[in-house]
Amino acid sequence: MYTRITKAGGRQYLQLVESFRNDDGKVRTRVLANLGRLDQLTPERLDPLINGLNRAVGRAENTASEVIQEPGRSFGDVFALHELWRELGIDKALTYALRSSRREIDAEALIRAMVFNRLCDPTSKLGCLRWLETVAIPAMPRD
Repeated sequence: MYTRITKAGGRQYLQLVESFRNDDGKVRTRVLANLGRLDQLTPERLDPLINGLNRAVGRAENTASEVIQEPGRSFGDVFALHELWRELGIDKALTYALRSSRREIDAEALIRAMVFNRLCDPTSKLGCLRWLETVAIPAMPRD
């Protein structure tokens, strides 16, 4: 069973259709229900039907919520640079060099972010902040 959109007289109609084999073994279709003109069908009219079908098969009701798509963050080049950064010991060298300071911020992470920005997408310091919103840097503080 499936839905099918048919055209007649310049209008489109939604039908519930079933496929079956006749006595000769040939595949045929038959219309089980005409659901109406496509331009007149609204979510308010179709949701009760969808919810009823979901209940019949034991599924949760249709929430009819809108899907929100957020842009993904790139991580490939940044992840490779992060591993190289650690392998070369730059993180430990910076931590050692900055050990006497009384900072409450992670200076090594900020320096790493600026260096990675210059290597991946060279921009200004302000551009670096915009770039950080588009990438996922491992071990980067979120505050």
